[in-house]
Amino acid sequence: MKRPDDGGVRRVVVATGIASVAVQLVCVREYLAQFHGNEIVIALIFFFWLVFGGIGTVAAKGFRTWVLQPSPTILAFLSCLLVIFSVCQVVAVRWLRDLVFIHGTSVGFYPTLGYVAVTLFPYALLVGFVLPYSLSVARYRLARYPGNWIYMADNAGDVAGAAIFSFALVHWLTPFQVLLVVHLPLLASLLLLESAISRRSAAAGVLAVAALVTGAVFEDRLLPTREGRRIHYAESRYGRIEVIESAGAVSIFSDGVPSHFSQDPALAEEIVHIPLSQVDRPRRLLLVSAVGGMMAEVAKYHPDRVDYVELDPLAAQLQLRFDLLTPIRGLTVIAQDARAYLSHTSTRYDAILVNLPEPETYQINRFYTAGFFELAKNHLAPGGVFSFGIEGVANYISEIRQQKLSSLANTARSYFSHVMLMPGQRLLFVCRDRPIQTDIPVLLEQKGIDTRHIRRYFAGDLTGHRIRQLNDAVDPRVGGNLDLSPRLMRLAFVGWLARHGESPRWFALALSVAAVAYLTRITRPQWVLLTTGCVNIGAEMVTIFTFQTLYGYVYLQIGVLVTVFLAGLLPGAWAGGRFVGNRRRALMTGDLLLCLLLVLFALILVVARQGMPGMVLYGFGLAVSFCCGFQFPLALMVSGDSATAAAQSFSADLVGAAIGVLLVSLVLIPFFGILWATLFLAGIKFISFFVAGAIHETP
Repeated sequence: MKRPDDGGVRRVVVATGIASVAVQLVCVREYLAQFHGNEIVIALIFFFWLVFGGIGTVAAKGFRTWVLQPSPTILAFLSCLLVIFSVCQVVAVRWLRDLVFIHGTSVGFYPTLGYVAVTLFPYALLVGFVLPYSLSVARYRLARYPGNWIYMADNAGDVAGAAIFSFALVHWLTPFQVLLVVHLPLLASLLLLESAISRRSAAAGVLAVAALVTGAVFEDRLLPTREGRRIHYAESRYGRIEVIESAGAVSIFSDGVPSHFSQDPALAEEIVHIPLSQVDRPRRLLLVSAVGGMMAEVAKYHPDRVDYVELDPLAAQLQLRFDLLTPIRGLTVIAQDARAYLSHTSTRYDAILVNLPEPETYQINRFYTAGFFELAKNHLAPGGVFSFGIEGVANYISEIRQQKLSSLANTARSYFSHVMLMPGQRLLFVCRDRPIQTDIPVLLEQKGIDTRHIRRYFAGDLTGHRIRQLNDAVDPRVGGNLDLSPRLMRLAFVGWLARHGESPRWFALALSVAAVAYLTRITRPQWVLLTTGCVNIGAEMVTIFTFQTLYGYVYLQIGVLVTVFLAGLLPGAWAGGRFVGNRRRALMTGDLLLCLLLVLFALILVVARQGMPGMVLYGFGLAVSFCCGFQFPLALMVSGDSATAAAQSFSADLVGAAIGVLLVSLVLIPFFGILWATLFLAGIKFISFFVAGAIHETP
């Protein structure tokens, strides 16, 4: 069949899809950098993108009737406006946080919610508006232009944009450079759009190009200010890295979180000498992250081998360049994830020292779980010691803090015979299978190791009373912290709300009332599509958080995960649209397949645990998206395939996706774990199976 001439509208739609997905993924990095790597903002981004995009889509019908008549010139102008909004959005995300909130303070749940909503609103609303408006422009030229061609073009653009970003752009370009590259096809397609050039659209195009070039040229100057002088900035595949100098001290910030300091001799002595003093002769050491001055303290033990594991090779290079990592004899820097390294190496160490930030994100939490503790235990030599730490506590221990240290202690005690909590600047957990001695200054004196902080000032901190008080605070009834059920993330979320005196009840109540009101008005086919949208985005969020838990660098691969969950929709919709059998039974089959896929994924989670290959996640995403795409045309056809039915079907799918992203990310995974979140989604589709069976097809 010959495609009707649309004057170049379809090219514009494809190019818009390429650009919009890349903009969304760029914004993921920007929000993570502003909110210290808190992955919850990923869910908020997807939620508001769906909501505002849906509002824009609904608004397009009225606007194109009463305000904006279909016109290639207006389409070109709106497309240029999208380009400008993308640049303004990134600038707003970077700068508004410190203008709206107190610089350097933690931001609560509701302010974060509002911040994401306000900064996403213009672009998401307009991109939702442009797609149906593009269809109206094509139909203005040809009245019977097939609407599905526009939606297929948009899906093809989305898949292409996610793939280009994932396999090329994220590896080589900074955020504003990405915006420049992905918008070039859109601007080129506007030049080929018939009857699109006017004085207004040309001026908008010039302004769009100027905005893109300005962002790319002045990338570092558009970063938010920090306390001190920024002496280096780089965009890594794993996050944003900034090197800040203040009062002679140098610090490295990763996604807005200070990760390395050049001057902290007291902390360096504590995290090195408390665990290493327990070992007679520590010859082979494994260090996971470090603080300034740590290597000098390690060198006092004259180890034969020191392996320093750093996921990001660029971060390791900067640590060496700015003297945050002092080269010592036997030091080997390994640019690999620590969990992945331990999963493949056969080396056994006399000591494994973990010095990472507080476990308040899924990326960091994965080094405080039973899965990692088991890996560490299996790679310790006889008599070896394993240590890790969290933020220190004073005399008063809050309830949430007590649960956190209790969960960590109980998790460690599942693998080590002796676990001792040692107070200091950081609360250190010292773990081994032999008794742990607490008189550190005496042990160091016996070894002939000279220190400054521990010898002179340590006695007041590390008293027998404080050690007993801290270890007595461990509640043996508190459950462990597991990869698939991250208790610490639940406590971090609850603690986040408690620090700001907030409760998500009102937000949850408002959404629940709106959802119930909507559910009472939909038909059975729309219910199937609502659950399909919920399961598709819910499975995507499960996959993203599973990847983060197992591999710890989701930003590098989030584009790939988004790609596979988009890639299956188009062939699925194509297959469903050409199905000629019993559509009700086909819908039931789709529900059953989705249910079985989710149950199978849950079983793989249980069996494979941390050994799950990444290809399983990609295959799972592709299969789920295919089944979801297959159901949409079937549900539409059993509803009558009218214009009204199409609008209601799209609405049901969108509402289901919005519900799913929040339900899975903010409730199911933090409070019940990844496994139960997956089974819950399977349960939703199991119920939908029976609803689909009660559908009476509209002739």
